[in-house]
Amino acid sequence: MTAEIESDVEVFRDLRSVLVESIFWDDRTGEVVWVDITAGTLHRGRLAGAVDGSDDRVVALPAPVSAVQPAADGGYVAALKDRVVLLGADGELRDELARVEHAHDGIRFNEGKVDPYGRFVVGAMDVTVGDPDAGLYLVDEQGRIDILRGGFGVANGFEWADDGSEMFVTDTSTSTVYRAPYRDGAQPLGELRPFLVGHASDGLVRDTDGRFWNGVYGGGEVLCWSPEGDVIARVPMPAPNVTSVAFAGPERKDLLVGTARENLTEADLVDSPRSGSILRIRTTAAGRPVHTFGRRHDPSSTAHH
Repeated sequence: MTAEIESDVEVFRDLRSVLVESIFWDDRTGEVVWVDITAGTLHRGRLAGAVDGSDDRVVALPAPVSAVQPAADGGYVAALKDRVVLLGADGELRDELARVEHAHDGIRFNEGKVDPYGRFVVGAMDVTVGDPDAGLYLVDEQGRIDILRGGFGVANGFEWADDGSEMFVTDTSTSTVYRAPYRDGAQPLGELRPFLVGHASDGLVRDTDGRFWNGVYGGGEVLCWSPEGDVIARVPMPAPNVTSVAFAGPERKDLLVGTARENLTEADLVDSPRSGSILRIRTTAAGRPVHTFGRRHDPSSTAHH
């Protein structure tokens, strides 16, 4: 199964974001949604919106805001430093849903995605010394929070098998995407087994053919992997720090790629001025709809080819 790329890499939003993360296509509004973690801003924009972002809708939230996903009430669920919160339909902060006490103040929430059972899975990272002392958590719509597993350096890039029986979870610090047994109501997460190894993966998404797409932080490329875990396509990016990947558009064929300016010198930014932007790859692949917080997913609704 090859992964066909239909165009050169384009600029979707020419931004100067510190750290673009958590891109997703919102079927409810026909918008692309993402956050700038460090700035604490939530962004929503049309697929054909202005490249400079001038007509995007931006909401300021308490920084850092590391992840956002749709919620069944028409708003969003989001992750702040140590809190999971509910946002209204306009993106405004509405309620605190859950709070976790990290092992120390140098840890913050990072990646967050809704699982097939309608729960918010959110991982953390150690932004100071980088020790593997961050956790992976599960939050339900009642605000119950459980720890799925500890021992992560940078919990990142989540995906699930079609039937919800397996989770794919990245630890960027070990350059590994793991797979583990997963099911409704089961904690902790099952045994981690290395799956995609050797790249500092940041962001992870599956297409309807079961292939995996991920960014490589520090490597300046997007990789496509076969369902068996073999690299079948590499797409160089005009920015070294790739942070998020998501399929967007009504048919979910545009792969949007977030990047970051963090950890780059002034010289790096001169060499890679697109850092902090969102890039676009037009593909023949098709992405899957994101899950919605508070709503169980029907596996039979997932498209297959």
